[in-house]
Amino acid sequence: MKLITDIDLTSRTDAELAVLFHMASQALAVTDPGTPGRRSVIASLQNISRARAVRHLRCTVPGL
Repeated sequence: MKLITDIDLTSRTDAELAVLFHMASQALAVTDPGTPGRRSVIASLQNISRARAVRHLRCTVPGL
């Protein structure tokens, strides 16, 4: 799986982020431990999680 970067995520909707997270989670389940592919999937999951958290924070913090 190709690394999904923060730049790749900026124009995505919340629904698209959820789908990407699901797809990356499935990819994680089939990658071998310690491989570059697994590290890429884990980094992608972290990036997607961070993008989703930032959006959630913006929606819940008054004045932003």
